[in-house]
Amino acid sequence: MHPSLAPRMKLVGASPTAEISNKVRALTAAGHSVINLGEGELDFATPDAICEAGIAAIRDGDTKYTAVAGTAELKAAILRKFARENALSYEPSEIIAGAGAKQLIFNAFLATLSSGDEVIVPAPYWVSYPDMIRLAGGEP
Repeated sequence: MHPSLAPRMKLVGASPTAEISNKVRALTAAGHSVINLGEGELDFATPDAICEAGIAAIRDGDTKYTAVAGTAELKAAILRKFARENALSYEPSEIIAGAGAKQLIFNAFLATLSSGDEVIVPAPYWVSYPDMIRLAGGEP
């Protein structure tokens, strides 16, 4: 282990997802047609409307930090989506937006697990969950 890493990093193994992704990239570079089932990367480009909205936000100066759990506007859009597409109703205080599900789940583990807590990980599961649990002090 690298001397500058915290001892808790001994609890974390190599990422199977990263290994699969590296193999997919190598096979693709060698000219093979590969369907990547290893990571959550979409197989299509970001839609033009989303790209243009992002560019417009940057040009409008919307480049500062936002509320950690998401802006009021984002939470309102999420609430509308849940109501329209899922017939679900929530309060803004019940919504947390983040950079991705894994980060949000890891944050939840850090906030709720104490040393030695046992966590049931139902299969199938994302390969990162056991390492995330161990890093938060739990036992998968």
